[in-house]
Amino acid sequence: MHDSMRQGFTRQGFTRQVSRRDLVRLAGALAAGSGLSACGWGREDSNAGGRPGSPATTLKVWDQFTTTAQSRAVEKIYHLFTSKHGDLRIARTTHNGDQMTTIGKTALSSGTGPDVIYYQVGAGNAGLLADAGLIRPLDDLAEKFGWTKEIAPFAQREARLNGTLYGLPHESEVAALFYNKTLIDKAGLTVPETFDELLAFAATARRKGHVPIAYGQLDIYPCWWAFSLAANNLLGAESLGALVFDNDGSWDTPEITEAIRMFFVDLVKAGAFIDELNAVNASDAHAMFLAGKALMSLNGTWAVGGIEEALPGQEIGIIALPSIGDRPRVYPAGSGSAYYLSSKSRHADQAAAFLDFLYTPEAVRIWVEEGRVVPPVEFDPSGWKLSGLQRAALTAAQNGGGDPSINLGYFVNHGQAGPSFLKAMTAGFQAIVAGTKKPAQVAGDLQRAWEAK
Repeated sequence: MHDSMRQGFTRQGFTRQVSRRDLVRLAGALAAGSGLSACGWGREDSNAGGRPGSPATTLKVWDQFTTTAQSRAVEKIYHLFTSKHGDLRIARTTHNGDQMTTIGKTALSSGTGPDVIYYQVGAGNAGLLADAGLIRPLDDLAEKFGWTKEIAPFAQREARLNGTLYGLPHESEVAALFYNKTLIDKAGLTVPETFDELLAFAATARRKGHVPIAYGQLDIYPCWWAFSLAANNLLGAESLGALVFDNDGSWDTPEITEAIRMFFVDLVKAGAFIDELNAVNASDAHAMFLAGKALMSLNGTWAVGGIEEALPGQEIGIIALPSIGDRPRVYPAGSGSAYYLSSKSRHADQAAAFLDFLYTPEAVRIWVEEGRVVPPVEFDPSGWKLSGLQRAALTAAQNGGGDPSINLGYFVNHGQAGPSFLKAMTAGFQAIVAGTKKPAQVAGDLQRAWEAK
């Protein structure tokens, strides 16, 4: 990224739509993220009616920004909004992703739940709320406030349900390989640029007594990121996006079989991962990297804050899966959650103004600089206080380090991916590592699960 250039999600750069995450942000949240907290700013309620513009108006906002840095940034942004609207008060409640899924629908159904809820995208998540009539479509508000012009198309695509915009995603994230260049240099190794170099890197590092890549797939979801990295590189962003979102193509193809084989067979045989891969969860694997016991970690840009806190003074970088043949390197990209507006809210106008404020330049700077969150809108970070790793992650999330139409791809667990497909991925990739299934078998299983939804 060059400071002399205008950086961010330029409208010109997103002429196509891209596709992500949610789960591992919990690893960074720890105890703070699993609890429930509430806080409010502005005038106290004095009238339960809360007509628009009156001092009685309290906006209930539930979000998932539970890590310390994120939570502080969010509080600052919410306070900044209320400071500009003296007739409003925000009552904020935080939940982690699992908690939000568990209680969100019930709270919205009660009519006493939040006016605005930050909820997981997708047909199997927010789609259930929409089907129940609990969240309102936002197309009219998007036209009024210009959101469709300001928010990157890939983010809008994540939050659309059957063509209707229901949510406003607020995080642009990519899955990637983080590498500790300080340790790699000490080991006499170099950061690989091609997949063949990655195989050689893994084998050499293992011989020297190092764990090449911190990765474990006991949990249901880490293998989705891994498969996303390989599938994007093999198929290309456009083809994989058509498959994930438009059901244009098949999972039972030679390219998909090759992607499965390269990650879950070839890298395993090269010694790229820790032993007993199926018995190690994602947080424990990543903890090895944070402790300086692994040269790389398979994770996502949501992990930047925790990495910086755990490895001060270390030179940390971020790369997509090294190129396969002459194919471009592609970061799986997406937004795990979005802000949704309750259909039962009595303060729809204030809630819409609140949502609009979250994407203003003054709010975006706080999101990025203090919360380490990258909103999917155009912005210029030159002159901002960002570390080298933050800027590298920002570049990856903005344009994939090159052309966003080529170097930003999709997460395979987004779009039309249903529960059967998600389970088939986890079980299939674990079976390959255990030696009970072959890549071609799993590719066939994935297509059948996709069709079954």
